[in-house]
Amino acid sequence: MTTTTDLVAGQQQLPAEVQAKMNERIAADIKRLGAIGGKDAIRITQDKKFELPNGDVLDRVEGIIVDFVYRNEYYTDAFNRKQIKPPVCFAISSESVGMKPSPNSPELQDEGKGCDRCQQNQWGSSPTNNGKACKNTVYIALLPANATPEDPIWTIKTSPTAIKHFNGYIAKLAHTHHTSKDGVITRIFFDPGSAYASVRFEAIGLNEAYAATSARTEEARARLLQEPDLTQTEAEAP
Repeated sequence: MTTTTDLVAGQQQLPAEVQAKMNERIAADIKRLGAIGGKDAIRITQDKKFELPNGDVLDRVEGIIVDFVYRNEYYTDAFNRKQIKPPVCFAISSESVGMKPSPNSPELQDEGKGCDRCQQNQWGSSPTNNGKACKNTVYIALLPANATPEDPIWTIKTSPTAIKHFNGYIAKLAHTHHTSKDGVITRIFFDPGSAYASVRFEAIGLNEAYAATSARTEEARARLLQEPDLTQTEAEAP
C-alpha cells in the first residue's frame, strides 16, 4: 500500500518545470476547497477536560505543535453549544501584530482601522465583563507524540487568557533551548490556579520524528488559515 511518505518521496523526484506546474495546480485546488474542519478539533470543556476527536477525554494532551496562527473572532449572539454559529467578524494571521479582519466577514467591525484599533477589540468592550468583545485566541495544529505520516492533524484553540503563556513558551524554546515549536513534545495542561479552563504548555522531551512532522507544516498552515464556514450566516440573511 502506498503511504504518504511514498508520495512525498516520489514528488521530490519531479523535474523543476513539472513541479512548478504542480504547485500552480495545488494553489488552485486549495482555493476551490470548501470547509474541511469540524471533526479535527480538540474541545476544551469548562470542567477542565480535553475532548479529543476520537472520543477520548483527558486531563492533559501531549503532542507536537506543527504550526499555529492567531485568530480574532467577534460574535453578536451568546454562545449556544446546541446551535454553533460562525463569527460575524474574524481575522486569521500567522502574526499577532497588524491583524486585519477578513473581507469575507459578514459584518466588518474595524472600520478600516485594523484589529488593534477596532472598538470590539478594546478592554472593557465585553458586555458581560471587563474583557474584550472580540475573542482573541491562538489556533494550534497538533500531532501525536508518536505520529506516523498517516495520522490526522488535530486542532486546538486556546482561551484568551492563555495567549501570553503560549507566546512565552515559544519564546523560551527559541531563546533558551534553541529549538522550534516542533522540535519538542509539548504537554498541554490546565492551570490549576485558574478558576477558568486556561491552558499552559511545557516541553517534556525531544521530537525524535522531527523530519516527518516538519514535512507537514504546509498542510497544517493551510488548515489553520481556513476561514470559518459562513454558509449558516448566508442562509439566515434572507
